[in-house]
Amino acid sequence: MPALRTTIPLLLSLHVGVPTLAQPPPEPWEPGVRHLELLPRAAGERPELRISPGLALTVVFDTPLRSLRQGGVELEERARFRLVSLDEEGRVLTLVLAPGEVPDRPLRLTVHFADGAVPASVAFHLVAHPARAETHVQVYRQPRSAEVCCEQADAEREKARRCLLELERTRAEVTGPGRASLIGLRSDGLLDRAGVRTKVLPVETLTVGPANALALWDATAFRSAAPGQQPEERRARVAVLLTLRGPGAQDWKAEGAHLASRGGRGRNVTVWQSPASKPGFREVMVETELTEAEARGRFTLKLWDASGTRTVTLGGVTFP
Repeated sequence: MPALRTTIPLLLSLHVGVPTLAQPPPEPWEPGVRHLELLPRAAGERPELRISPGLALTVVFDTPLRSLRQGGVELEERARFRLVSLDEEGRVLTLVLAPGEVPDRPLRLTVHFADGAVPASVAFHLVAHPARAETHVQVYRQPRSAEVCCEQADAEREKARRCLLELERTRAEVTGPGRASLIGLRSDGLLDRAGVRTKVLPVETLTVGPANALALWDATAFRSAAPGQQPEERRARVAVLLTLRGPGAQDWKAEGAHLASRGGRGRNVTVWQSPASKPGFREVMVETELTEAEARGRFTLKLWDASGTRTVTLGGVTFP
């Protein structure tokens, strides 16, 4: 296996938004827990839940459902699902779409509440995508308490704070001194005496998806320094560089990517793809930001093309 050569342009891709970087389209729902209230809706209008093959979708209800034996859950095309389970209290519904199953239309999910109050049941649309999905949805049939609303407001404020930090970082990259240079990395606190850390990821240590459109040739992970005074403020830029191979690999284009931790929490990532690759090979790099604690975890990386059907999935990704 040929060794990857770390080049200055590659290191700089951790810092700047060069023209070949492409942001994936905005997702309908942000990664993390989504809160859904069962408000009155027009006839035929159903809330959507996004699901992906092999990834568990957990739906938590504030009001118990009837048991599965009592018909508490009705699922269209049940045979497409590997798992449909409901806990003993009837509050936690778990759905896992079987690998390779991507229905071309929404599937109807209807749940029936155990207390008989209005509404006695609610219907959802399950929208399948090869890669983008939700993992945790909290459904409220009753009005939420002030405590729950405060918790959600705190979560929204934290999300807004992260967005502002990301905006400031992006502005600094565009207008700050030393853009597209090692000075720029240093001025942002992303470069210390240890440099940008690198780690070769042996192919045999990674879990490769059985339906991958391309084979993995080699992989390398990168991590910058983590500026900040307090531990919770110390966030590093991390990236994974992949060389993929297979017939027509040079024509395959990564349209988007998803990096998820073991708990299923998704990360927004930036995708960079080499504009020129030799026949049969394709070089792709993804980048995101993690806290120092998060960077010590294990991740699953999934990439997909414009059609959403030709995907590449790698499990067991770690950073230096």
